[in-house]
Amino acid sequence: MEIKEILNPKGWLIGLGAFLLVFSIGGILNPESVAEMAWGKDVVITDQIIAYEAMWALHMLPIGILAIATAIFTKGETLAKMAMTSSASFVVIVGGGMGYFTNKYDYSTEGTMALVMPLIVMSAAILMGVAGYLHKDGPDTSTE
Repeated sequence: MEIKEILNPKGWLIGLGAFLLVFSIGGILNPESVAEMAWGKDVVITDQIIAYEAMWALHMLPIGILAIATAIFTKGETLAKMAMTSSASFVVIVGGGMGYFTNKYDYSTEGTMALVMPLIVMSAAILMGVAGYLHKDGPDTSTE
């Protein structure tokens, strides 16, 4: 199997979109558990922290929907370019929001999920961008 087949932008957009939908819905329905995982056991989980986690999940939900819709309703070069654009958006949101601002404003990242999830999402988002880049010129027309 060739790398271009593995890194198919449609599959990556649907996969990341579905991932965001599942975790967003979980965060909306049970923000207390998300807060405990993300903030660690030593932090007193307040109503403000719970609201923060619920709102973070609510804000990520439409991004998952848009990723899936993009994969379904676009194709070819447009799909590839949207995969690259979506990748950059994911990197800014997750890298900036979960990475940079977490350290800048010194809020807890003691929970394992708070450390692992951003790395997983960032890696997948970067691979999605690579998938888009590999397909940016349309279908492969080589005769090999």
